Amino acid sequence: MTAEKWEVDIENLIKTLESKHINLYHSISKDEVKQEVDSLLHQLPKLSNDEIFISLSKIIRSLDDSHTGIWAQSEFYESYPLDFFVFDEAEIRVIRAPKNNPELLGAKLLRIDNTSLEDITRKVESVIQCADNWYSKSERLARYMRYARILKILGISENESSTNFEFLLENGSPKTVKLEAISEVEYSASLGNPIVLESPFHFDKSLIGTPYLWYQTIEEHTTGYIYFAGYPNALQMRRFSVALSRDIIQRGTKNIIIDVRDNGGGNFFVGLELVKLLAIIDQIDWQKGVYVITGRHTYSAGMSNTAHFKELLNAKIVGEPTGANPNDYQDAEMFQLKNSKLWVQFSKRYYRFQDSVSNGIIPDVHIKPNWNDLKNGIDLNILWILEDIKRNESQ
Repeated sequence: MTAEKWEVDIENLIKTLESKHINLYHSISKDEVKQEVDSLLHQLPKLSNDEIFISLSKIIRSLDDSHTGIWAQSEFYESYPLDFFVFDEAEIRVIRAPKNNPELLGAKLLRIDNTSLEDITRKVESVIQCADNWYSKSERLARYMRYARILKILGISENESSTNFEFLLENGSPKTVKLEAISEVEYSASLGNPIVLESPFHFDKSLIGTPYLWYQTIEEHTTGYIYFAGYPNALQMRRFSVALSRDIIQRGTKNIIIDVRDNGGGNFFVGLELVKLLAIIDQIDWQKGVYVITGRHTYSAGMSNTAHFKELLNAKIVGEPTGANPNDYQDAEMFQLKNSKLWVQFSKRYYRFQDSVSNGIIPDVHIKPNWNDLKNGIDLNILWILEDIKRNESQ
């Protein structure tokens, strides 16, 4: 694409964000952004399309906005067949290995080509989009660090079609593997089976619902579990909630677990339909019997409804802090740049869900993931909650 067309897109990008974002420069000054934009415009003739996109990604990232981001078309995101998880800054492991390299499961990443883990993290974090705190940054980092073009443009890898990954295997031995980049469409099929956490709750045992929203009971129906990973429309949610509340009343269910670990967002007003129908059921143990499981993937409306569950249902929060902060910019809308076809998202509202400022909604019981339990399929969050229910019932 010509420099002239890029200039049109970049000017339209900034103009549109300034006119439509509720408060674009809440974390960085307009002058600072202008300096970066002017510098990029000056360099356009010398940069490739991919380099320009990465430069724009850095500029948008500098806005430090949870719902403002920029993305290329899907074909840009060619990927190496690895699924990472960030346990902490010095422990990034493979939690789903390539079918051709099953020995990499559990391996700790040390280097990509000659780039250290510290430098990988620093460089990749400069281009991740829509992250609020350490938890959402870590989730995005695990994904972005497998994108071949991003690694190449950031100077982490030497080329974008293949690269060397250096690992420390679980047995303590080092191993370097050269991997080929594949399309995002091929990504899941290239990997071995994901780790499945042991749990008494499974969709195939659910009483009502869909794969992203379902309900099941256990322990002679005294405990109900709601898996809430996505949002139907308001009418569908109301029907689900009515059926759910009827079942709870008929079976005498007293304890409710709401699992929003995989809830990345949607319309939180739809989630309030669930709150309304649960809140009128007197037999639920409203003092100690409502739990919400959160994690780094709990974002946007998922975080918002977590705050609602805590405030309106007296829920005890168990797990990791949410990936989204409770007081922040949300409610996103998108537009596409005419020439480059890049997609841009921006925040339209500011929501305040608690009086104090915190990095995520802080759990009442903070359970930090660890590799030893994960590889053995142990769901620490479910185990803790079920034990807590037993303790409460024995009192």
